Amino acid sequence: MASADDTPMVALRRTAGAPQTLKPELIFSGANFQASAGRLDSNDITLPDRKISKTHCKMILRTCKQKGADDGEVLRRLFIRDFSSFGTFVNGTAIIKDQWVMLQHNDVIGLRNPHGNPGMGEYQVHYFDAKAQVDATNPPPAAAAAAAAA
Repeated sequence: MASADDTPMVALRRTAGAPQTLKPELIFSGANFQASAGRLDSNDITLPDRKISKTHCKMILRTCKQKGADDGEVLRRLFIRDFSSFGTFVNGTAIIKDQWVMLQHNDVIGLRNPHGNPGMGEYQVHYFDAKAQVDATNPPPAAAAAAAAA
């Protein structure tokens, strides 16, 4: 029987446009809660490309409290941090270097510049909990307005 630490919480799934040499899926659980991507073979995700840094970015599964929840609901969410020279992209937009960014359900992570195309990336985020999936399809009004204006 699997322990609670082995329960899958988040998966990164290779996108159709990503190089087939990349792992098709990377699972995050309590036991496997962090990963790195880059050019070096020591990374969990390796992409041998000159525009990919040796350690391009790191991802970590963190415990967070649900904002606005009275009962202090706890969530597990995946965060990404860019360490690269050329940038790490979420949904086609560069993230700020050296800052942790929380990833949402269906976000697309790009290690190479997608030139503004949000569908271009190597991996898509998939949360296994229903709350994250509902939040992704029903964003808060401010996020929905921002997405509509873009």
